[in-house]
Amino acid sequence: MRPSRSPNPHVLLGTVYFIYFFCGLTQCFEGVILPELKDIFRSTYLEQMLIPFAKNLPFVLAVGIGFLIPRIGYKACLSIALVLYAAGTLLLIPALHTRLYGLVLAAFFVIGTGFSFQIVAGNPLLSGLGPPQGSSSRLNLGNALGAVAQIVAPAMLAFVIPATLVRVEDKLPYITGLFAVLGLVLAGTAAFTLWVRPVDIQAAVPAVPAAGGATRVPTVRWTQPRVLLGFLTIFLILGAEAVIFSNYRNYLLDPEIAGLSSDHSLKLNTVFMAVFAAGRLTASWIQRRIAPATTLIINLLAALALLGVIVMARGTTAVVAVTAIGFFVSIFFPTLYALAIEGMGDQTAQASGLLTMGFLGCAVLPLLQGWLADRVGLQLSLTVCAVPYLAALGYTLTGSRPKR
Repeated sequence: MRPSRSPNPHVLLGTVYFIYFFCGLTQCFEGVILPELKDIFRSTYLEQMLIPFAKNLPFVLAVGIGFLIPRIGYKACLSIALVLYAAGTLLLIPALHTRLYGLVLAAFFVIGTGFSFQIVAGNPLLSGLGPPQGSSSRLNLGNALGAVAQIVAPAMLAFVIPATLVRVEDKLPYITGLFAVLGLVLAGTAAFTLWVRPVDIQAAVPAVPAAGGATRVPTVRWTQPRVLLGFLTIFLILGAEAVIFSNYRNYLLDPEIAGLSSDHSLKLNTVFMAVFAAGRLTASWIQRRIAPATTLIINLLAALALLGVIVMARGTTAVVAVTAIGFFVSIFFPTLYALAIEGMGDQTAQASGLLTMGFLGCAVLPLLQGWLADRVGLQLSLTVCAVPYLAALGYTLTGSRPKR
């Protein structure tokens, strides 16, 4: 009989990095195809923002997933995430062909549920698989891999769709064909995690022994101010990120702002995602040498300055500003998460569930911004991002320090 081997932390970490990259391929389509969906369904800005609302509403389940993890394990949760990603991506195909907007929203809801499982299970592992001082760096690297995948996916879409096609009806077969390929590959990856991978991810997180040798599920101190304020800050900051992502191409296409063509805006969307990924990769390196809170403050101030340009400028200046802001906002979520979860110990999984519920901000703030855009215009509606940036600045300066 072979002796059992303890899971290799490096193998576990590499597995999580792989999943973050691959699931990132399906994450970007929400924002990338919104202009095409607007043409298909003749939707207003508010109706467009129902898509990020549907995709991020499942994060209300995040706390429940956090309590589920000690029972079924991190490996099972990541496998569930991949199954849900595949199902949602494949559901988009009949939804677009039948022109049923409700089915489109249902598909993004399923994708969002998979995203919830991925983040709640994956982020604690990125934080815990290595020295504590490298937690923020690993989180930025893992999330940067997802951002790199989001460069690849729109680039694939720009490559697959001929530049000569203008009508959305002509583009639709190429879009759904790409969804079919991606959905099948996601399903194959889910099968791999279920049946092939020989490591148990749950073993990387210590269980808490109870009396009699049983394992008890830790309870989290929900009233801990650092965690609660971290949740509220992440709620706002992710909502602002969703506003920028969902409206990037809308901003470039608006004739009163930049007036670019659909093909040009799609190519620039790839550049935007490259800038976003570069921000996270840069932060992953810098935060090994400079305190994460310091880099976060610098990036927040830069984002506020660029936001002022975004809501006022026209033409090339506007395009440069809305693209450059991706570099600075890229580190907000992983760094805030690392600051809020530091030192939680056996409460990490449950605290992660609460903090991950902050993705509900991606459902709420875009709706507010879409409502404003229909009334005051797209450009002025983006001022809603200023409040989250100021709130994050206040949290970083005063509320993110662990109590000694």
